Amino acid sequence: MAERRMGTVASYFLSYNLYAFGTGLVGVFLNLFFLSNYSFLAVLYFQVATYATELAAYLLSSFLLPRWRSKHLYVLGLALSAFVLADLLVASGMVSNAFFFGVLWGTAMGVFFAGNNPMMHDITRNADRTPFVATNALLTGVVTLIAPVLAGTLIQFSSFSGVLRYLWDFALTAVVLLVSALVILRTRGETDRRMRDPSDRARRAPGKEFGRFRLYFALWQLFVIPVGILLPIYVFEVTGSYVVTGFFASYTILVSIAANLVWRNGFRRPGRFPLVAVLAIIASSVLLVLRWDPPLDAFAFVGVYTLLSTPLNNMVTVDFMDLIDRSGDLDRVRVWADREFYLGVGRAAVLATTIVISTYLIRNSIDLVLILPVLSLYAVSYLGVLSPRSPAALTSPPLPPEGTATDGR
Repeated sequence: MAERRMGTVASYFLSYNLYAFGTGLVGVFLNLFFLSNYSFLAVLYFQVATYATELAAYLLSSFLLPRWRSKHLYVLGLALSAFVLADLLVASGMVSNAFFFGVLWGTAMGVFFAGNNPMMHDITRNADRTPFVATNALLTGVVTLIAPVLAGTLIQFSSFSGVLRYLWDFALTAVVLLVSALVILRTRGETDRRMRDPSDRARRAPGKEFGRFRLYFALWQLFVIPVGILLPIYVFEVTGSYVVTGFFASYTILVSIAANLVWRNGFRRPGRFPLVAVLAIIASSVLLVLRWDPPLDAFAFVGVYTLLSTPLNNMVTVDFMDLIDRSGDLDRVRVWADREFYLGVGRAAVLATTIVISTYLIRNSIDLVLILPVLSLYAVSYLGVLSPRSPAALTSPPLPPEGTATDGR
């Protein structure tokens, strides 16, 4: 059993990190695709359509396909992602429309994570998830470190123009996603468990004990979505370089790797770290208001933010897993769907607000970064979700059967 479990975990790590490398190739550049070919509003419409459809696809996949094996949804999501990117290269007027492409891309993401979350839940049964979460995050950072720089180079020096300028980046991504699907298809063991296994006794929906997580998930998205959209665009518009923008994304990943290395075995120690980290995140966001030597201000802020938020996010993830397992009568699929819903609430709120601001108040996308210091106040929510009574604020005991893991979003 131990050998099979190690093989399953290793195969999952390989497949998931191929997926992470592929999405790292297109991450910020899908936004730049719509920015360079259309407008900043097109970027926002793409994001709105993506996240709204992702939530709908996640919920439908979770509840309408209960007899499927988790890995089959996982593979279907990968195949859909590759197919959508290939369609975008064909560049028909409909597919290259920001809203329509967002619907297709969001559908693929929702199906993928509907399979990913319960599958990881099963893979980590009877395991101490603290090193698992940090190790997965560390591996994801390592394999995606060069992805943005590679993608930026492919785009910057492409011999094509317009939509086809992104040809090699999108084509390489599609191939990597298909390889990821093949790896997990060949994996047996825990990946073969049905989403609704007949042996499951857990059927209770998540209750009030998850309230603090719901608030955190919504507030977290109010910050990470603008950071992921606005800062790369800010760097691109200041420098005009795809390569520098790719380097910015890789730099963020490098800081994340360092944070996971430092905190891999110690991020759950009790102390004042959460309070100090929250105050430092909020204070460092002031650099964006001062506009100190752009784009170095963006590099400085995202470095501090990523270094400190990485262990905090790991704490929340492990605490969330622990609570699921301590509440032994919970339906694991419904808990993850509940999480996805509140992530969607936060995304919808911030994207709708950003569209209004960029339409009627601030038309310069560079100046939109000025809203980030206000939104950085979300970090206070860490103090609520990581309260002294929270297991993540203490040392981590061995966990009982049935686990889960984070999707990193």
